[in-house]
Amino acid sequence: MKFFGTILLSVIILTGIFSGCTLNNVNQDDAAETYFKQNNLKGTFALLDNVHEQFTVYNLKAYRDSSFAPGGTFQVLSTLLALETGRYLDEHSKVINNEVADTTTLGDAFLNGNDSLMGRVAASIGKDTLQFWLDSLHYGKARLQSADENVWNNDSLRLTPDEQLGFMAKLYFVQLPFQKRVQQIVRSLMIREENTLYTLAYKSSWDQLPSGKYSGWISGWIEENKRVYFFVIHGEPTNGTPTKGSLLKTAKEILKYYGFFEGKK
Repeated sequence: MKFFGTILLSVIILTGIFSGCTLNNVNQDDAAETYFKQNNLKGTFALLDNVHEQFTVYNLKAYRDSSFAPGGTFQVLSTLLALETGRYLDEHSKVINNEVADTTTLGDAFLNGNDSLMGRVAASIGKDTLQFWLDSLHYGKARLQSADENVWNNDSLRLTPDEQLGFMAKLYFVQLPFQKRVQQIVRSLMIREENTLYTLAYKSSWDQLPSGKYSGWISGWIEENKRVYFFVIHGEPTNGTPTKGSLLKTAKEILKYYGFFEGKK
């Protein structure tokens, strides 16, 4: 099954386990359903404990078999590529629009999830280069028609939550095929909360697709006591328009349920 193969591959990548080993601690837990429902959402959640090789998932079928447009989470890849290809020097570089610099830096555009500015960043990479990396990274399946196509927010590119989780794990461990400096810059941009108890890093987005439906993602990691845990959540409103902040609220409530944010993990 693709799910178990991908998770096993992730564990091999993350902990150096040799081939032939298996990941036995896969726990299907419906506890997260309560928090989805409380926030008028439906979806899937997964948590990978890299240290203990434990994997917890809610709604396994959606996690393993369903794919969705990456939406704003695509900005992680486009920022990596913009830096790797030299279109931008670092996170302090101004966003470029037809050779004219905007007043906003690449880092600020990323942190604020500015779709318009990040669209310029993706367009600066170029169709052929972008297609090459989509294929090389096996980042979903897409065939680009133009350099400025909104490929991340329509049905031409779709990812499974499993693929999102694996991509974030590789970024954290600087195991993507990009310069170490480039990965470290983007990894740092992912950090949203940092204190003596924990570090929470993620990329989130709510996007309205051409079909009119809404699709939300949060993917990243949380560190406590020098241990790292990777998580991904995909959600959709049960009806109508999603409430602002509902997906992040759901993710944090689930993580809190599993004992995070207290520095005791």
